[in-house]
Amino acid sequence: MKTVGEILRKARLEKNLDFETIEKRTKIRKKFMLAMEANDWDKLPSETYIKGFLRNYSNFLGLKPDGIVAIFRRQYPQDIKAKVLPEGLSEPLNTPILKITPQRFTIVITGFLVILFSLYLVLQYISFTSPPPLDVISPKEGEIFSTSEIRVAGKTNSDASVFINNQKVGINRKGEFEQVLSFDPGVNTIIIESENRIGKRSRVNRTIQIETLPQNQSR
Repeated sequence: MKTVGEILRKARLEKNLDFETIEKRTKIRKKFMLAMEANDWDKLPSETYIKGFLRNYSNFLGLKPDGIVAIFRRQYPQDIKAKVLPEGLSEPLNTPILKITPQRFTIVITGFLVILFSLYLVLQYISFTSPPPLDVISPKEGEIFSTSEIRVAGKTNSDASVFINNQKVGINRKGEFEQVLSFDPGVNTIIIESENRIGKRSRVNRTIQIETLPQNQSR
């Protein structure tokens, strides 16, 4: 059986065509036509290009493109991998890009744990060096009362120290605090502070008003 190159060459010579004429008509470069007629597939870019060139070239010569491509596949199945593809690209397609080994798995897990631990340390450092959160629930800013006994309550970190008007008050395990204080009639300012272990403080001011009380309710 004739090779693809022999069939193409015979058809071209029968039509008395030169490579320059065919190149102008098909846009296939002369060096590629020479390679196809010589069955020199390693001088062609890739299998896809070979099939495209064969179809274009054979169609121009009056041959059946599908038949030429079929002959090429039968005669040169191994050459496509061994010659046409660049060195090193045929075998990697059949093997994993990255092989998972116990050593690599251990390295990945160790790296992941190191990152988590580092993140934990960073968060702990930020928490340790930042002022503690302080949420004052009662009283509200600008609230008006008709009694001199005022409940001051809120929440902070459980390991913080809370001060109300510079007087330390107790907190529970949840970080909640509550204290009842007595104020004179008129406008009063309540200063609530929360201090962590390194002395960082959060501060909330509340301005309240105590209405003038009857004589028997005043201090």
